Amino acid sequence: MPALPSTAPPTQSTAQSVVGLAASDLTQRCGHAYHRLLMQTDRPERILFLVRNQRQKMQVMQQLQTWQPDLMGPLHIETFLQFVNRMLRLYWAEIRHQIPSLPIRLEPLVLAKDLTQYLLASTCQLCPQHAEIFGNSHLKDYQVWDQISSAAYIAGSSGLPPEAVGSRLAQAWPESDNPLKHQQLASVSCCLTRLRQAVSSLGSLDFGTQITWFQRYILPLPSFWQELDHLIVDHAEDSCAVALDFYEQGIPQLKSLFFTYTVGGGASFTAVPTHVYDFIWQKTQVTLDPPPATHPFLYWGLQIAKTVYPPFQHPFTVTMPEAWPSIEVLDGETQLDAVEAMLTQMEALRQAGVEAQQMAVITPHIDAALTIPMQRRLGSVVLPVGQFPALISYPLIRALLTALELAHPQWGSFPRLSEFKMMVGIMLGLDPIRAELLAEDTLDVPLQKIRPMNAVRMPERIGFAYLLTYQQLWEWLQQYAQRPPVPIDQCLSQLFRDLLALVIQDPSEQFLIQNLIETAQRFRRALPQAQPRDFVAMIRSGQTSSRRVEDPDYAQSLVVATPVGYNNLGLRADYQFWFDITHEAWSRSLWYPLYNARVLTPEWDEQPFDTADDELARQQMLAHTLLSLSGRIRQKLWLVRASFNFRGEENTSSLDQLILQASQLS
Repeated sequence: MPALPSTAPPTQSTAQSVVGLAASDLTQRCGHAYHRLLMQTDRPERILFLVRNQRQKMQVMQQLQTWQPDLMGPLHIETFLQFVNRMLRLYWAEIRHQIPSLPIRLEPLVLAKDLTQYLLASTCQLCPQHAEIFGNSHLKDYQVWDQISSAAYIAGSSGLPPEAVGSRLAQAWPESDNPLKHQQLASVSCCLTRLRQAVSSLGSLDFGTQITWFQRYILPLPSFWQELDHLIVDHAEDSCAVALDFYEQGIPQLKSLFFTYTVGGGASFTAVPTHVYDFIWQKTQVTLDPPPATHPFLYWGLQIAKTVYPPFQHPFTVTMPEAWPSIEVLDGETQLDAVEAMLTQMEALRQAGVEAQQMAVITPHIDAALTIPMQRRLGSVVLPVGQFPALISYPLIRALLTALELAHPQWGSFPRLSEFKMMVGIMLGLDPIRAELLAEDTLDVPLQKIRPMNAVRMPERIGFAYLLTYQQLWEWLQQYAQRPPVPIDQCLSQLFRDLLALVIQDPSEQFLIQNLIETAQRFRRALPQAQPRDFVAMIRSGQTSSRRVEDPDYAQSLVVATPVGYNNLGLRADYQFWFDITHEAWSRSLWYPLYNARVLTPEWDEQPFDTADDELARQQMLAHTLLSLSGRIRQKLWLVRASFNFRGEENTSSLDQLILQASQLS
């Protein structure tokens, strides 16, 4: 955070801001401001309320329904990306007029993460130098596409053209004597240019292109500004450079602007925290929302932030609380020991009447070695909150893909024994032994076909009921293969309806199948010329859908989350456990193998981003993150330490010592 500005108010402005600390209920302040505007207008569609995520949107909607049950719309409560998407659809005709080469579409199709990565893969692999350049990056193919698509999103959020990305990254890379690394970073521009061309040729948009085109083609339109009167932005500190440009242009254009800013926020990769901070203090009328004097963890969090990042500043006057917050240390030589110590403490809390949802675990890595023991000891109420994993990581999805390949022999794909065994096990509900016996007798790899039930040598060991179900599957695959093929999404729907509806009863598994079907539908709409087997290859490559398996009930769960994830969800708990605070991953380098988020924003100073810069940036982000976490504790905090990680490697982070120093516990 830069030096605090003068407390003198800025010039008269329609823009107002409320600045507070974490857990200051600033979303509710925004909700009140929005409700007041709704009461003063008969044109609610001219008020835009930007929120961080869908969960925040639901909170606002619940507030509004409480205050005014008969509230009528249309209400525009959206994330910035949702708003941009809506504007691109609304002004698509104007954009097509400015880009005559775009194909004829009634509106653009927005590509989710998996389709963006597929386009990257299919276009960049045509480059004769691609394999040579990125073959030595020590990344798997899907990791290359994931990193480059992330760079595309960050660059688009900064309004940065594709051709400028590679040169920035290469210029910022601190090791001048590594020509291969410079070539890889510089080549990111080639990949992004190819992506932009491929996306545009389809009349589609990836997330980065969306934001870039919003800034380039929509913000200059007088008609765009004539449709808006008021703007409300919650969590302005997470805004990207293009969003900030939108806010600044809105000051002379709109009747009012209202922002909330959380000291300790700005952890998003696309954020420009210094620029937003300057904007809030220089362009808006600021009101401070002081922290409650009865919240000792906020005072403690400020001490932590100052210890971790000495330049940290804040505009509040905070006095030491009468009662020091309740903090305890749990030690373990290994992470397994630390898990055991933490679970013992949790069980003691449960015996004392504490509900599981009153506790939360914050960890830099959501690892099965942590979550599985917790679920075994505490039950299904334990909810790990992580990114939605690749569809291919689910056995059910692998089984469905195997069935698709068997139903389409013209693709020339044939499953291995392990894949076929998994398919019959899941689709028939067989245990592993029966599934293996059935697979060995019915899968003919040399002839590349599957046999009917009468090929089973010992049917009594499998069970005749299971064999009859297998025969139905075999007949369905044979009949389908003889008919003209239908689109993959329709094939999956038929397969589920005809064979799996009575077998797959778990709601999360049904959601998985629906997710796969919807992904196939999006693939077909976005890429009408692609072959169906290309879709299967995309899923098998490990590319990730953007949807979660389900919308979790956080209020009834013991949440296990990363620090940034927990803060972004806006969760709170009476009791927090900061797990494995000796792990270096609590503070991550901004350098990924193929990009650096800070370098791709306007806050980069055009100098090499060396180790010292990286360390300072890590300290700053960690200070803000820990402060935000501190504001979300109500009763007690446990600091869980381990000398060694799950792989037996020594943990080297000094975070635990810094926290203990600030806590006066060392």
